Amino acid sequence: MEKRSIVFYPSLIFAVVHICATIGEVSHCNSGVTVKDLLKLARVHEASAQSYAAKLKQHKIDQTVLGSLTLQQLQYIGITALGDRLKIFNFFSKDTDDCASSPCQNKGLCRDGHRCFSCTCDPNGGYYGLSCELKCPCLNRGVCKTSQSGGFECVCPPGYSGDLCNTKYLTAEKFLKLEETLQQLQTRLTESEQRIKNQDAQIKELQSRPTGSWKFYRADGNLGPLDKIQPHIPRPTYIQRLPIDLPVNTRAIIISVFSYFFNGRGYNDLNYIIHQRDNDSPTTRARAENYHHNIHGNSFLYEQMIPWNTSFPNELVFKSWRSVISADGNWYRMRLVGYITSP
Repeated sequence: MEKRSIVFYPSLIFAVVHICATIGEVSHCNSGVTVKDLLKLARVHEASAQSYAAKLKQHKIDQTVLGSLTLQQLQYIGITALGDRLKIFNFFSKDTDDCASSPCQNKGLCRDGHRCFSCTCDPNGGYYGLSCELKCPCLNRGVCKTSQSGGFECVCPPGYSGDLCNTKYLTAEKFLKLEETLQQLQTRLTESEQRIKNQDAQIKELQSRPTGSWKFYRADGNLGPLDKIQPHIPRPTYIQRLPIDLPVNTRAIIISVFSYFFNGRGYNDLNYIIHQRDNDSPTTRARAENYHHNIHGNSFLYEQMIPWNTSFPNELVFKSWRSVISADGNWYRMRLVGYITSP
């Protein structure tokens, strides 16, 4: 390879080292070297080099064609200072075509740079490396992608994975499993679409009903023993008459449940069933399971709706199947919020 001598200045040594592995010798291009670095190497002032580099980038001109520009063309792209144009022209025009010696092997495509070259390997040729000199080890029609350091990475075809494309992940068995999964998803999608249609029909039916047919009346009534229940080991059952007489068209009542619990990392449990007296069935019961363990304190408020039939007694049955506490100050409070009527 032909040796060249370069006249350089101490302040430019760092840039020169980044351009060539050995000063004066054509080498592989360093991807970290920018046009701005080369302009500074041509002794263009740093501020001007930054401005010129931006203009060159705007016109999509890189170091591979910069050496072929004339003084007039440099002026056309915005480098108007004659002194800077002369520096750039003299610096780049002295560089010969580094691809003339065909350094890229195995049909690799050579790209000329300033005293350097880079190779783009034939993607179907099975070679990699800075000069496309190494045989690609990727298996199963995998293609080598050359890294900046000259190493490689396998780009695997569909159905294969792994560092060398040696793992087959879409076998016939897995493909059938995938088809089965897709069929199950399609079935679920069809069922979901049907449910949505049914819900739409229900919504339309509800919207078609006359407004104001169901009404809620607030009562805010005290439920006697249920107003402040203190859970304890025995499992109490209360029968509590409601504080008001309900209209004959009452369809449900609403009760609220409030919990107060405070002590050092203890527990407070209350599990119960509540329903209208003589109106006990799985569809007319309201139930709750409250567990509070290993916490310092907690409180919550929620509401429950209980179906109601005025042909039965106007009484509420509360039955607990688990109730324990770790402090005497813990309690539950139930109150009558109101009732719902219909025509």
